[in-house]
Amino acid sequence: MPFITRFIASQMRTLPPLPDVDLRGRTYIVTGANSGIGLEIVRHLAVRHASTIILAVRNLSSGEHAMGTIYNELPRGHGVEMKVWHVDMSSLASVNEFANKCASLDRIDGVALNAGVLGGKEYVKTRDGHEELTQVNVLSPIFLALLLMPLLRRTAGQVASIAQPLLSPRIIFTGSAIAEMAPTKFFDVENPLLGLDDERRYRPSTRYDESKVSSGVVGNIGISQLLKLIPDIVITDVNPGFVDTPLYRHSTGPAGSMVRRIGRSPEVGARNVSMALLTLDKSVDFYHDCRPCKLHVDWLGSSNGIQFSENLWRESCDEFERNHPGVMQRAGI
Repeated sequence: MPFITRFIASQMRTLPPLPDVDLRGRTYIVTGANSGIGLEIVRHLAVRHASTIILAVRNLSSGEHAMGTIYNELPRGHGVEMKVWHVDMSSLASVNEFANKCASLDRIDGVALNAGVLGGKEYVKTRDGHEELTQVNVLSPIFLALLLMPLLRRTAGQVASIAQPLLSPRIIFTGSAIAEMAPTKFFDVENPLLGLDDERRYRPSTRYDESKVSSGVVGNIGISQLLKLIPDIVITDVNPGFVDTPLYRHSTGPAGSMVRRIGRSPEVGARNVSMALLTLDKSVDFYHDCRPCKLHVDWLGSSNGIQFSENLWRESCDEFERNHPGVMQRAGI
């Protein structure tokens, strides 16, 4: 079935309600939690009595406002503790600092890596020397997942006194089915990360799609590596769908116009992520419309796609090691 047909069918589909589970005793981290999908994920967790929720945000004042809004919606004495912690996904040093702060937590039951950027017409280079979308949508989520892996593994071995059976700790990446539309012919197979960072190769109209292919590649390869040694951690890549969020706030092109017409609400989009957080019992490559499914990027199975995947993972791991020596070993890879 053509992508556009599947896309429209998905957007029109009514997603199931989330289960009414009790999350007492559990701790969650949500990046990009101050608005849009991230804020709705926090709401889903808070009303289900999660004990601790870390709102990981770049703008602390915006995060504090979001936290206050949710506290005001909850009945008095509800019991959830929310904390607003700073993390800038365009800075690997900031991601490192955030992970160090997370070491103070007793446990982590789930991480929703939701923060992302859409990008604009101009090429933007981060302080680490990477193109902004590549770093925020590809490198930083994987880096943070690796840094948090020791605590997630420790949580997997803990016995918690909670009202319902303990789900395995989980890492939920936020992907997109738009990856199927990325023009893969422009990828540098030999040096993928260098190619994505090359300003001469930057195309604003397609870079978001490319970054989602790249994050899917790194994420899927990372999943296969992690699961060899850590089968008790649930990992997946979730597509929330086409959602009317602040991500499109400044979009004046066709995407911005379309999302305001047929886009899902942030709550419906977040439901995909929260469903995986609350119910998924094993790792799957891709999760869409509240169920496991297949991402159709046939190029990734070609000889060039396989080489691209292997080289991108190698380059990414080298970058992670430069910023935090020993991170791969401590993550169990």
